[in-house]
Amino acid sequence: MRTVVRNVARVTVAVAVAVTGTALAGCSSGGDGGGGGPAAADVPAKGTVVLQDNSDHPQQLVKFKDAEYVKVGGLADKAVEQRIGQEFHAPLDWAVKWFGATLDAERRKQCKGKPSIVQTKVRFGLGGPDIVSATSAFTMIPCYESEEALPTVPVTVDVKAGKALGPEDVLTGKTLDDTKDLWDTLSGPKDDWKQCDLSDIQRKDFLPGKQDGPVETPPSAGLYFDRNGMNLVWSTIGTDCSSFTFSAPYSKLKDIVKPDVLSRLQAAASKK
Repeated sequence: MRTVVRNVARVTVAVAVAVTGTALAGCSSGGDGGGGGPAAADVPAKGTVVLQDNSDHPQQLVKFKDAEYVKVGGLADKAVEQRIGQEFHAPLDWAVKWFGATLDAERRKQCKGKPSIVQTKVRFGLGGPDIVSATSAFTMIPCYESEEALPTVPVTVDVKAGKALGPEDVLTGKTLDDTKDLWDTLSGPKDDWKQCDLSDIQRKDFLPGKQDGPVETPPSAGLYFDRNGMNLVWSTIGTDCSSFTFSAPYSKLKDIVKPDVLSRLQAAASKK
């Protein structure tokens, strides 16, 4: 996947990226955007930024190490700002829940009280101010014997509405009911997909589910938007055939994406 971020300013301390699509002004030393991460000194009070979570969760035997998550600050409605923060921190919150649910007696014995180390890396697509889209890719060093990998989770937020844009918000009903046109429009490693004997993408793949485990997992298929178009990220817990990215330019999405959403995405992509 090729991620494009333009007009980016670097901010030190706990901030990895500040996107200047929204003016940056002032500093904030308190709060975590509603996501549960640590407070960060010298964080711009306005704009789209990436913060780092280094929190420890001893009951679940998991510790975040420079785990990145997105924050949109400086909104007039602080309740909306908090909801957006929760949406972008949700992948990290899910990881804590997942580790806690899968930490059986055997795994606890192997860990001997030491936590699994989890890191996330944010990749920006659209950086706001109207629509923000990013992915969180997990890397983990488990305290127990395991070769499985955690998924890459895309999140797209409508800043004006103060909510995440799910597949039913973006894709037409026809597309969700019959994904053949969507699949035909996408470009990517389809030969590898075929060799993995994976089933055709269906509506249910865009919804959370239980992937052979005790806790609900993020959707296997998620949508991520950058300046070039729409990306479908297929990512599941596992080792083989668990990660694919397909893409399509906005010019080919007329019958795939709802017209009002498509026009807003194109407008956001065209901003310098």
